[in-house]
Amino acid sequence: MTTQDTTASLPRIEDYRADLSPEEILAANAANTRSIAMQAYLHAFPAFLHMRQLTEFIQGRQYMAPNENPLGGWFLMRKLADTTTTTVSPNVDTLYGATYLILDQQGPMVLSIPHIPDRYYSVALLDAYFNNFVIISPRTCGKDGGGEYLIAPPGWEGDAPEGIKDVFIAPTPIINLFQRIFTRNEAEYEQLHQLQDAIRLISLAQWSGQRATHPSADLSPYAVQGMRMTRDPLKFFEYTNFYTGINPPPAEDAGLMALFKTVGLGPGARLPDDPHLRQAIAQGAADAQAAINARITSGPFRDGWTVPDPRIGTAGPHILSRAACQLTALGAFPPAEAIYFFAMRDGENRTLIGSHRYTLTFPTGQLPPLHPLGFWSLTMYNDAFLLVDNPIDRYIIRPDQQGLTYNPDGSLTIYIQAEKPAGVTESNWLPAPSGSFSVALRTYLPQKAILDGIWFPPGLERVP
Repeated sequence: MTTQDTTASLPRIEDYRADLSPEEILAANAANTRSIAMQAYLHAFPAFLHMRQLTEFIQGRQYMAPNENPLGGWFLMRKLADTTTTTVSPNVDTLYGATYLILDQQGPMVLSIPHIPDRYYSVALLDAYFNNFVIISPRTCGKDGGGEYLIAPPGWEGDAPEGIKDVFIAPTPIINLFQRIFTRNEAEYEQLHQLQDAIRLISLAQWSGQRATHPSADLSPYAVQGMRMTRDPLKFFEYTNFYTGINPPPAEDAGLMALFKTVGLGPGARLPDDPHLRQAIAQGAADAQAAINARITSGPFRDGWTVPDPRIGTAGPHILSRAACQLTALGAFPPAEAIYFFAMRDGENRTLIGSHRYTLTFPTGQLPPLHPLGFWSLTMYNDAFLLVDNPIDRYIIRPDQQGLTYNPDGSLTIYIQAEKPAGVTESNWLPAPSGSFSVALRTYLPQKAILDGIWFPPGLERVP
């Protein structure tokens, strides 16, 4: 059918009717609701993930440390990620820590960071939509980012006491923090655990000596069980209508929020009772999920790798991109801190699958260009973006890996396949699963050449 044939069946732009039947009115209202619900779902998706992780964090902390206030205490990973890790696309380069704050109830909090001069580290502050609004790292604070920082709720206008290095006003009342400390090997665990424990949060009132106890907050809304198993789109919107209501989006989103509210969606809204409209909302959510899946599947790609979105990890109107990002790389950094390349295809645009063998070769002098204390790694995932069991318990390859062998001309070849490659050193082997898989190339503290797209990883080559 030609474009002319298609448009011939549509009314002219200035045509209108005032004689629709009740059935036609119902269908038109449902179509309008469905289209708005699709956009509302995309906008709210990161907030849903944020609330879900908050409930799991609180419940996990209450189980493991029942006598402690869950908020402000860290959930620390004491070892590198492995196949028991359920977070999508985990890195296997850093020890992680995560915590949440409800600042409008707890009040300003003081973040203390020790002196960490010899390795990459970061403490990222993210709003209730997983947008990074502050990153403390060698990039932003030099090699010595140690000190005390004040984190305050939206609208706070108090004075920071002496000894506070900087003040950060949170965009939303509820925020989370991620700490990452680069780990060379397991022999460093004891030293790094001390650094993890030295990254602390206490209330400004405690820090100033005005009170002795940690401020509490009402945690009853987060006693929800099984959010991870949520499949009902209407339940999704019940959660996000609540969560975005107490964590308002940026002021520039006000027009969108007003639109969403017309169909019972968005901050503080109440879902409609009409079953036809509720069905339209569910269909809109399905449309949004299809759009996310299409975005993940369609790229854009270059030599089999996803072309990184320059807006990743930041707030803005790019709601489809933000939703897709959080689905595959929860809490991802913005490009200035780290750029992630994902390959689900080889250099000839064929799906990666373990029944084939592949190589990735960095030409001489063409390893990722990074700033001091930056690092790169290549990580193997299955088709669900989780780590893969393998006979040598190897999930990544990094240039500091013991025994990694370069070719005589100085190039580096990594062998990606399910079975151990013959005739090459095992140190250059990244084991793949038998089914479809993906690999991620992480570049922390990338130089301008990566940021500008001048440097780009070579494509994976299928071995005949």
